[in-house]
Amino acid sequence: MHFDILQNPPILAHLNDCLLHRKTQNISPIAQNTFSKNQKDLENLAQYFAGENQGNFGGGNFGFERGDFVELFLTLKDYHIGFAISNHQQAYQAYKLCKNLCKITPLIPSKESAIISEVPKCDIYLIPESNQDLLTLNPLAQLKEQILEVNPHALLIVDISYALKQGRKPAIPLDSQTIFLCEGESLGFLRGYGIFLSTNSHLSLFPRTRYVDGFYEAFFKEIQRLAHQPLTDQKEQFFALLKEKMGEDLDLFAPLKHCLPNALPLRFKGIRARNLLQSLYLDQIFAINGQECLFGFASPSFVLQEMGYSELTSRELLSLSFEDFSPSHIEALATHYRQIKTLEV
Repeated sequence: MHFDILQNPPILAHLNDCLLHRKTQNISPIAQNTFSKNQKDLENLAQYFAGENQGNFGGGNFGFERGDFVELFLTLKDYHIGFAISNHQQAYQAYKLCKNLCKITPLIPSKESAIISEVPKCDIYLIPESNQDLLTLNPLAQLKEQILEVNPHALLIVDISYALKQGRKPAIPLDSQTIFLCEGESLGFLRGYGIFLSTNSHLSLFPRTRYVDGFYEAFFKEIQRLAHQPLTDQKEQFFALLKEKMGEDLDLFAPLKHCLPNALPLRFKGIRARNLLQSLYLDQIFAINGQECLFGFASPSFVLQEMGYSELTSRELLSLSFEDFSPSHIEALATHYRQIKTLEV
């Protein structure tokens, strides 16, 4: 059973056919029809998110690795950047490298709401639709309205990856002051294959795109498929059943009303969640403490620590996301917790 379905999704072989079955790494430079088709696929994908907004929309490749974010920061170094520390872990690592080279103001979710609801005046904002580790939904429409009130010329760069995985469109459309980042890994593509979508006027903020034949069409088809599969939100039922078994030993790092569908930042009091993860693994139950844990580092959530939680408290997090669950999974979580707590006391 996977309780990390958002953060660690399965690789889908059929989606990666366009990557693995090519005869060469690059499209022939003579094949202009192929270049034109891939450019048109990107335009169609961008227009899907732009809705009724008028303009010339397009996009290109964005790999979601630390180097991609470093390059973006350095391209934007002449601007005042508002950076949400709850962005992707690789973006956070890039922020730590670049914060003394660029003018960057960190944006931190509040402890009470676990979302970003207020922002200072900046020129460009990098804000995720969904906060990493917390798995909470930022109020994008409210934030955009607030941002444009203090700076009518501001630009938003928004990571919408988890929205796509859950078949949702973000609360704001793509327009001349909004850029979307979309991680292909969230959908089931191989790591390093993602895209950005924007008006053509912002294409120069990113490296020139090396078209990957068939990738953008496959990306769009998967987004459309997920959008036609309604998601039944069971997070409140899950939490109520687990709370019934664990009582005061269980809490949340975020209000339920702000959490994504089927996602919970659970707090298992008095233990190190990594020990719980190791115990669950023996029963083939997979979960994570946060993105640092996901990438193999024995470190607690960077998001919680930036919010002001101690390292020890941050180790109590289980950043949980699922497609479905059964009562046996609830029982397993409670049982393994009691065993670990007994050993750690």
